Amino acid sequence: MEYTVILTQPAAARWRATVPALPDCSAEAPTRVEVLGKIRDRIISVARQAEVLRLQVPVAPQLMPLDAETPWRWFGAFQDDATWDTLFDQLEQQREDQALGA
Repeated sequence: MEYTVILTQPAAARWRATVPALPDCSAEAPTRVEVLGKIRDRIISVARQAEVLRLQVPVAPQLMPLDAETPWRWFGAFQDDATWDTLFDQLEQQREDQALGA
């Protein structure tokens, strides 16, 4: 089975690996290779003790009535403000620049 592992390394610090699908499944080590070995062992340990199942619950979330006032009534309040288009264009350009490493 394959698991998604998130690797991080804060500047000049130890490597950290976490598995989003398995709560409390993480590991730390000084090197990338070591942390991958540790997280693999941790996944095996957790998986051996785990059971995955679907549980039926007799209660459903409460739905908001269609005629209720929307909690985001301010949404669209700036739809006629031209400065918002400029702002979002700038944000998009910054995002693209960061993605390209500019």
